[in-house]
Amino acid sequence: MEEYVDALDRVRLVPIEMKGIIFEGSVANGDRIRASGRMRSGTLRVKKLHNLTTGADVSAKSYSKIGCAVFLIFVVCMVVFIIVTSRIQP
Repeated sequence: MEEYVDALDRVRLVPIEMKGIIFEGSVANGDRIRASGRMRSGTLRVKKLHNLTTGADVSAKSYSKIGCAVFLIFVVCMVVFIIVTSRIQP
């Protein structure tokens, strides 16, 4: 992304990172965007942005932390169940 002070003065190039499992919307080279997020190690990390060229909102979806925790607990319980039942001999 190129950051501008006004319509003509480019200040700097800013790399943008958007992480997710599913992305809704699209951005192409040359599209103008509006984005906000956190700067980390010189990269702007965003969860959503607005494509000014197409008018589309672009967002990244990921698994929720609670959903991942529930799934992990389920898997651990299944492993424990299999181990316990395999030790029981009729």
